[in-house]
Amino acid sequence: MHRILIYADQGVDGGALKQLVRSLKQELDPSLYEIKRVNANILLTQSWEESAALLIIPGGRDVFYHAALDGAGTDRIRRYVESGGRYLGICAGAYFACKAIEFEKGGALEVCADRSLQFFPGIAKGPAYGPNKYSYENARGVEAAAVTWEDGTCPIYFNGGCLFDADELYPQVETISRYSDIEGRPAAIVDIPIAQGRAILSGVHIEYSPCYLNGADPYLQKLIPIFEKAEGERRLVFRSLLSRLGLHQFS
Repeated sequence: MHRILIYADQGVDGGALKQLVRSLKQELDPSLYEIKRVNANILLTQSWEESAALLIIPGGRDVFYHAALDGAGTDRIRRYVESGGRYLGICAGAYFACKAIEFEKGGALEVCADRSLQFFPGIAKGPAYGPNKYSYENARGVEAAAVTWEDGTCPIYFNGGCLFDADELYPQVETISRYSDIEGRPAAIVDIPIAQGRAILSGVHIEYSPCYLNGADPYLQKLIPIFEKAEGERRLVFRSLLSRLGLHQFS
């Protein structure tokens, strides 16, 4: 049985982790894929690469990922992907996989620094919908991001995620979705070949289902009906990304 490894350590947002696990279980055949949470110690000290079909680093706070994994951890992750492995980075996991980060630049929550994984060879800038909206304490920064998909657009949950700056400068990067409602239509989801492997990075929460959002939250009440209407499309987007990452046996 193949394993899907999900990073679950300091900095990972509990809500994002639950959404991710639920969405994976909804889409994948449990007889073919085992979903396993891993922490930094496992990635650093255990032999996980051979059985891993996919490594996912979910939403949360990238600075904790960097503190725990920079150096030996990111070296192992990169070698795994270069050797044919697959990586999915969502929100903070996408920031973490870029050459550099500019988050809330000039503001109280600023994080501007280089990163070592460097799957995307440019800068992850965020929040994509502008500064001074995101909060670690509540959902006031949530948007129904209108991202392009195939011939249309799909509203997908967004909270503090990045855009991939100047994606057109990097011919190896395939931009598979853009923010249609942000000036310049910057990259929202990118697919990057890494030697024999592949990395997909998403600034939007393609794993978030409205079924598990808090309908009493004042920041979410107006958005939940939008997400509910588009839930079928979101699932198609999520499945398509899993297919690109080599997971083809769905439930």
